[in-house]
Amino acid sequence: MITDWRSARNEAPAAPVSSSKVLAEGAMKADASGVQIHYEVAGESGPALLLVHGLGGNAGQWRDVAASLAPSCRVVLMDLRGHGQSDKPASGYSIRAFSDDMAAVCRAAGVERCVAVGASVAGAAVVQFAADHPDLARGIVPVGGSVALPPAGRDRMNQRAADVEAKGMAAVADAVCAAALGPTTHASNPSLVGSLKALLLSNDPRAYAAGARAVASTDVSAALPRVNCPALIVFGAEEKVAPLPAQAALRKGIPHATLRVIPGAGHLAFLEQPALFVAALLEFLVSLP
Repeated sequence: MITDWRSARNEAPAAPVSSSKVLAEGAMKADASGVQIHYEVAGESGPALLLVHGLGGNAGQWRDVAASLAPSCRVVLMDLRGHGQSDKPASGYSIRAFSDDMAAVCRAAGVERCVAVGASVAGAAVVQFAADHPDLARGIVPVGGSVALPPAGRDRMNQRAADVEAKGMAAVADAVCAAALGPTTHASNPSLVGSLKALLLSNDPRAYAAGARAVASTDVSAALPRVNCPALIVFGAEEKVAPLPAQAALRKGIPHATLRVIPGAGHLAFLEQPALFVAALLEFLVSLP
């Protein structure tokens, strides 16, 4: 069972969905150097996929995508540290830490190799994951990812962290929704806009601020040439957060990368156009050796 993120509550699923160690009813945890990372599994056989959300999200955001993939794939969803049902330590947030969280989940779930799919900041984390844990990475799919933020972007993220610490999540939720979702989504799917805002408001401000500072310090340029697996770089045609130049930098830096544009989507293509996203992901899976 996969938690529905649209409830904007961090509730555990009703029952365990794999034979991995269960620490509480319905909750599976991986230990990442003492930090407990929540994960869920859908599907019992087929190629393994690890689906990872971005800043302020949670595992349940992948619900629709996972439901479509579960009949033919083993799908693992996780909450990054500081998010959802995972631990929220006071420090230790970075792209490398997120990558190591992913590796811990793979090993706890018994995944030998996977295609790691990461949205937004997790798009950088899957690059780091492939570079640092090549034994686990069969392929990667950054969705709206980037190599590093430009100076203005770093300043914005650091300011966002400060605003959240001073005023709470309400200080940034509307602006984040406005930027993350494309005009098509804002015009045609107000329920998705409202659900994303509710999810953002449910975040722990201290943990969110720590995650925002990790985003500000993102720089996976040294990891790019060490990515030896195939990569599918996905971004929305209406992307505003990490537009085409950011995607081109990823494609140029990763040795075996292709680019796929999802129409009618912004920064969160997997949420805004799930059917098109799943089709692109399945095509990539079929192409892998």
